[in-house]
Amino acid sequence: MALKKDINSTERLLNVIRGARTPLDDAANVIEKSPPKQKKTAKHSVNFPGWFAGKRRICVGVDVGRDVISFAKMTKSADGRPVLLDQKILSLDEGMDKSTDAFRDLLKETLTAFAGPLDRCDVWTMMNAAEVNVQHLKVPIVSRKELENVVYWTARKENPIDEREMIFDYEMQGEVNDQGIPKYLVMAYSAPKAQVESARKMFSSIGISPAGITIAPFAIQNIFRTRWISVAETAFASLYVGHDFSRIDIFSKNNLVMTRGIKTGISSMMEAISEYLAEFFPGISLPPGQIGKILQEIADDPRKVIETVEGIVWSEEKIGEMIAPALERLTRQIERTLEYYTASVGYEKVEKVYISSIMNLFCRPLKQYIGEQLATPSDMFNPFPAKNAPAQADSLGLAERVALVPAIGLALSDRKYTPNALYTYVEKNKEAFVKRVNRGIFAAFAAALAVCLAIVIYQGIATTHLSVKQKKLQQELSRYHPLLSKDKMAAMAKDVKLRHSANRLYAGRYKGMALIGELSFLTPDHVRLTRLQMALPVAGAAAPAKGTPQKEAGESVVIEGVVLGERSALDGLLAQYVMKLENSPMLRNVTVQKSSLVTFKKKDIVQFTINAKIG
Repeated sequence: MALKKDINSTERLLNVIRGARTPLDDAANVIEKSPPKQKKTAKHSVNFPGWFAGKRRICVGVDVGRDVISFAKMTKSADGRPVLLDQKILSLDEGMDKSTDAFRDLLKETLTAFAGPLDRCDVWTMMNAAEVNVQHLKVPIVSRKELENVVYWTARKENPIDEREMIFDYEMQGEVNDQGIPKYLVMAYSAPKAQVESARKMFSSIGISPAGITIAPFAIQNIFRTRWISVAETAFASLYVGHDFSRIDIFSKNNLVMTRGIKTGISSMMEAISEYLAEFFPGISLPPGQIGKILQEIADDPRKVIETVEGIVWSEEKIGEMIAPALERLTRQIERTLEYYTASVGYEKVEKVYISSIMNLFCRPLKQYIGEQLATPSDMFNPFPAKNAPAQADSLGLAERVALVPAIGLALSDRKYTPNALYTYVEKNKEAFVKRVNRGIFAAFAAALAVCLAIVIYQGIATTHLSVKQKKLQQELSRYHPLLSKDKMAAMAKDVKLRHSANRLYAGRYKGMALIGELSFLTPDHVRLTRLQMALPVAGAAAPAKGTPQKEAGESVVIEGVVLGERSALDGLLAQYVMKLENSPMLRNVTVQKSSLVTFKKKDIVQFTINAKIG
């Protein structure tokens, strides 16, 4: 029962510490606990003029922790540099269940108020890094087509991957020389699909589709890759102290090369305090609220010394002594990790360690102890460097600054350089294929447009030439002034009419002679004409009425004659003669009126009569 009582006391003390507040120089910026259910919570935020954002997209990082939710909002300036617009830390009610509607309503209300119009925002969040396996591989240099398979099977060989339950992604990090052989350096990671889906569902349940889901080491990597914080060291480490665990991430040239979890956290330090009190002050039990109040007062004024009625002396030095066993375990694990990295992995020595943690009251003792005991230089991870720190950030305490590290790292995320569980190499390949198709379609349309433009230019040139030619013709036409009038046109028409009448008169007068000449030409030697009778209108007679055919006025001819030759050929010779007459342009409707066989001078001849119309 005593053991159970100790555990409960420790837990109560932890709850007090979780709800404790870190001092700020500006009382208006104090972080307050969220009230029950959906009541509005006091905000701890720093607002910047809205004109920084303009019409550029905003990236919002949301770090959902055990007891707090941290927010950070970034945009980019005209020259592409990241600009911090706002940050906020929201304390949650003790024991708030993140699967309840109350939590979802609180998250949606706070995020909407913090981020503004969500259609202009890319929301990035984190999942637990404990179950995410990060590998650094060296693979042979192969073609791009084969690279995916080589990376996948190399990673699967070192760490089995169940595709049904895990997602897999990788990132190229340049080339290295491995024992004289050039190889690709690849960072690969695998994460449980259930964990990714859980993080995504937290936001989709409130109507927000996150742009990316990553892990804390990659979020911290963003801070260095974007040069939000410029570091002079080539190899350095980031130590994150969480509630139940800690994690050390090692970076080389701003790229994550190693990450390791350590089973020592803030809860270990709280247990160390409980063990210290039980060992040196047996039988004395301080209420968790009183211990939390003492720790808060000392955090507010590190030089303050408090002595309780039970005779327990509290000071910053004494608190450091109480939590020393936990800090010693943490420091030893850090040293082993750094030694393993340098000796076994074969990289350069880590030159500096940057320390961050969740909201807690041990920042100063933590910094002091690790700085004294760790051989490698260390410093607190301040995500507000001088060149990027706004004036309002001066009011933030040390604990709040380091607690905002993951959220600011998330707000610096971009699909171009941040590993994203929602946008793996599979989605990247699909997007690249779509872009290639779009580029092909665009190129085809561009070619068609070029052809159309060429045609338009050609037609424009042709139109210009025609316009010039038209202008010349118009000038020539403007210089031409014919002397015409209505009376002159009437006189000319009368003259033409008179000429036409004269021509017709002459044609009628000489038509008979023309017909005789035509018949003389058409009549062969074996045909003798005996009589020719023509019916022609009298020259100068009145013209027939309009609409009456002139050919019906008696312009006809009767031809009588005989055909000489062999008796058997007489009919054929007559037929040939008739055909010649029919082909004449002066005769039409040629008919044989009569043909008979007679004897002349003891020879048989054919006597005929032919009628025809003239014309």
